[in-house]
Amino acid sequence: MKTSKHSIHIRLDRRRLLRSLLLTTGGIVTSDIYAEALTLTPRCTEGPYYPDHLPLDQDNDLIQIKGDTHPSGGTVAELGGRLLNADGKPLKNHVIELWQADVNGCYIHSRGEQRGKKRDEHFQGYGTFTTNEKGEYRFRTIKPGLYTGRTIHWHVAVKQGDKRLLTTQLCIAGVPQNDQDMVLNGIRDEAQRLSIIREFKPKSQGSKELIGTWDIVLGATPDERGMGRPPGPPPAMRDRRAPTEQEIKDALFGPSPF
Repeated sequence: MKTSKHSIHIRLDRRRLLRSLLLTTGGIVTSDIYAEALTLTPRCTEGPYYPDHLPLDQDNDLIQIKGDTHPSGGTVAELGGRLLNADGKPLKNHVIELWQADVNGCYIHSRGEQRGKKRDEHFQGYGTFTTNEKGEYRFRTIKPGLYTGRTIHWHVAVKQGDKRLLTTQLCIAGVPQNDQDMVLNGIRDEAQRLSIIREFKPKSQGSKELIGTWDIVLGATPDERGMGRPPGPPPAMRDRRAPTEQEIKDALFGPSPF
């Protein structure tokens, strides 16, 4: 499986500041400035439909269940990025969990079907991926179906061993329901809220498949399954390292394709 570097979410005003610093300092940016530019991925509610019966197939391709000759319905969406700590350092050997509604808005859960709808039995509904040396992960799934009362979203969790470090969600830019979604708008810090809204574009010209990138940035404390970190800058981190040249380029100039 191919993986590649992806962009860190940095607010536009902070990107402009860093670009100015690059020009005025000859490319020298201190680790403190770089770390301040990163936005910690906020915690979000797990929701009621984390699978109460995990599927036998738990790989990162949710479209094709092993042994099933029929692919799932829905618009194919590829999602990938990196898992980073607050200093921008990649985190390897962490498990990324992803679960979501199928094309009909139903979850792989005993109570996960919406009234009048049936779950797509060809959709895996849940998958995992262990980050590599560069902190990279990748999923091949579908654009989530619309669940009553919510915007379109993926549920994501990060684990190290048996410890859940983060529970969050990912939304798609431009979806009208984003403006009224209680979970999304319950994140009080604007930068953090924007960090979990990502643009998904056609994979290639004329393609119906979508592709998007998203870096997950962990803070210093384990997940408390709350609704988001209080406003303010990330907690101070000790022993910050200087960012590499490639990390600065990734942060400033946006995502590269898979």
